Amino acid sequence: MASVDTTSSQDIKDTMTIDHRTNRSIPTFILQHLIKPFNTRLIQPKKGLPGGSNQLEVHRKAKKRCDVQERVVEGIYIYDMLPKHQLAQNGSARKKKRKRLYYFAGGAWRMPPSTEHWALCVEFVKQLPDTTVSIVSYPLAPNSPAPKAIPHLMEMYKCIMQDAQGVGEDVIFVGDSAGGNVILCLTSAALAEDEKAPCPTTLMAISPACDLSNQNPEMATTEKHDPLLRTWFTGESATKWRDSWDAEDPRVTPLAADVSALVRRGVRVHGIVGSYDILSPDAVLFRDKCKAAGVRGEWLHWEKQMHCFALAWMYRLPESVAAKDWIVDVLRRS
Repeated sequence: MASVDTTSSQDIKDTMTIDHRTNRSIPTFILQHLIKPFNTRLIQPKKGLPGGSNQLEVHRKAKKRCDVQERVVEGIYIYDMLPKHQLAQNGSARKKKRKRLYYFAGGAWRMPPSTEHWALCVEFVKQLPDTTVSIVSYPLAPNSPAPKAIPHLMEMYKCIMQDAQGVGEDVIFVGDSAGGNVILCLTSAALAEDEKAPCPTTLMAISPACDLSNQNPEMATTEKHDPLLRTWFTGESATKWRDSWDAEDPRVTPLAADVSALVRRGVRVHGIVGSYDILSPDAVLFRDKCKAAGVRGEWLHWEKQMHCFALAWMYRLPESVAAKDWIVDVLRRS
């Protein structure tokens, strides 16, 4: 069995822990080298989607394992998932839940949730029995870039937070890659507008895109090892999403946001970083910014792991399974 180097580092305020791991299994090594020649084909959107929130086709695995209910909030399609037979005939939950997890899937702000996203959310339903899991179909570029999408998402955010407050739910936002970017920006922008308004208790950002300028010089060094992403692709995707907004606008770049409100409201910010991910240098900068400000959270930092490696847990890669279990454990305790 490969050794695991797990260390913790905490700032002077004891607000953030970093779980640093270094092992890489043979199956993961093989997969990374197999996909590298085909990365362009793997990451390119298959087709452009219409503007606005898109109605999703519920994945067959989700249908088999969960009761799924579609609803629309401020024009945004949301898919609520519960274990089988926990929805009443009228579609309402039979019993109140203490938590609700909203998932924002990655995909370069251009792709709907994939099989891997649905599978992870099904796993959340299974592993977090006190939690309703909801997939958010947020508007996508290029037909609904940030200047069009964010105002709609802000209205949805206010509505779901008010509803949660009314029934006593704690709200968790989880997102990977572009979705991680959206949850960080959405929450910080909402708090900047009204710091006293209802907000999530927890954010979990998996390999988030934290700076849409894509100017970090460490990206070029990391790109040599990244089996999946290329700087031209992340730059193009960021440009299509931010559209007319500046790359330093905190509504699209978490690294530019004021995180002090997260501290004052007690919002926990957790995250996962793989060092073989060209987005990781900026994610580390964001993590350091949160740490310096006193934001509470736990982060998993795994050397030689690729972008969103946690989503590969369904393929039984040891590190991916461990990362998925780490996410579940943190969310249970949040």
